[in-house]
Amino acid sequence: MSLAFRLSVFIFVYILQGLGMFWLSIGIVGKKVRMVPFLLCAVFIPLIYLLNAGALVFAEDANFDLFVLIVTFISATMEVAVLGILIWKCYDIPVLHGIEAAMLSHFVIYTADDVVSQAAATYSPLFDRMHFYTFITIVLPKLWAFFVAFLAAYVLRRSGFYRHFAALFYNKLKTALIMTVSYTLMFVWTVIDWFYPNAEPNALYAIFFFSLITVVLLWVQFMAMYTAGQEKIHIQEETIAQQQAHMELLEELQQEIRAFRHDVTNLFSGLTLQAQEGDLDGIQEFMKKTSGYFDEKLGNEIKQMDGLNNIKLYPVRSLLTAKLAAMRQKHIQSALEVLHPVQERQMMETADILRGLGILIDNAMEAVPGKNGEIRLVMLQEEKELYIAVVNNYDVAPDLSALSEKGYTTKGSGRGTGLSSYRKIISRYPGCVSRTYLRDGFFVQELHVPAV
Repeated sequence: MSLAFRLSVFIFVYILQGLGMFWLSIGIVGKKVRMVPFLLCAVFIPLIYLLNAGALVFAEDANFDLFVLIVTFISATMEVAVLGILIWKCYDIPVLHGIEAAMLSHFVIYTADDVVSQAAATYSPLFDRMHFYTFITIVLPKLWAFFVAFLAAYVLRRSGFYRHFAALFYNKLKTALIMTVSYTLMFVWTVIDWFYPNAEPNALYAIFFFSLITVVLLWVQFMAMYTAGQEKIHIQEETIAQQQAHMELLEELQQEIRAFRHDVTNLFSGLTLQAQEGDLDGIQEFMKKTSGYFDEKLGNEIKQMDGLNNIKLYPVRSLLTAKLAAMRQKHIQSALEVLHPVQERQMMETADILRGLGILIDNAMEAVPGKNGEIRLVMLQEEKELYIAVVNNYDVAPDLSALSEKGYTTKGSGRGTGLSSYRKIISRYPGCVSRTYLRDGFFVQELHVPAV
């Protein structure tokens, strides 16, 4: 066979393998295949194996098997890292999600390819035409692996796996576990081939490995769905608690109205006497005091209720209700301004809005002075964005230049870790802008969330 034929076969099969990995990885994360990352993957994956093939040329015969094993580990790691970063950059999803999808794709495709390659090399007769033999033992297994990748991606899309995939990364321990297992599975074939080089690739051999692919995919899907279910239960429990806080706020407002009604009845008794005596100045003074009394007793509560009713995102309304109730318990003066109805048309997921807003409010509650603490919450729905502001006074002015450092806080050790999580949330959404500054003795945290 000519060098040109060998090189063309090498390039073709590894382009096919790289595209299969890309196709399956995109199916796992639930995205659509785009031409630019598709072509980039077709370039980078063969390039990695071309470099590794060049490294094998210089291996010493005495240590050739060990060197091949090392090169296999390095090339596979480089492959999933490149693919994971490519998915991260082109699809704006967390890099760990892309790498995990790449590792699962690598396991599925290489297992399917190696089983068929071993069977073809063992059972295919020698043909006079080496081109046909090359097709049977090299090209055909890669075509089969690409078909398996396409089929697995189709099944995962139809089952809605991508809806639960992100749940695998909610918990650091589970993230570490799933990443470790996936990385280990990438080399299961390599390890078995190392310890059992003379294993015969018969029917049971093939059944075992294809069953392993099925079991792994089902296990990952079960883990994702179970974790998502647990997270959903946790969110429902939080929602119930927030609804209870909302009911308590309504009951408190009702009690305030009853007390105000009782007080107004007594006040109007005195007003009747003044009216009978024609004391207009006294009546005007009475009306002025009554207006101030009303604002003091009920004005802020009614304004907060109007603001909450303007929030059509019910989970966000429940969160703010719970936070306002917590501020009242801590004797923190609070004000809520929601001038226009806040609709569910932001590009940011509601769950991430809840996490981000909760972090900002918690930080504000920690930073206010022990006495005379004050927090203002503003939500302004505009045509192109949702504007959120959390404003609080403080005992010690924060160092704005140090806020970007992980764990920075003015309230002692063990606090301030929420800001790093907040920044990670914001970074996942292009167009989201976060600003932090000091103004007139208040610490202002702003968030601009673009509309869909």
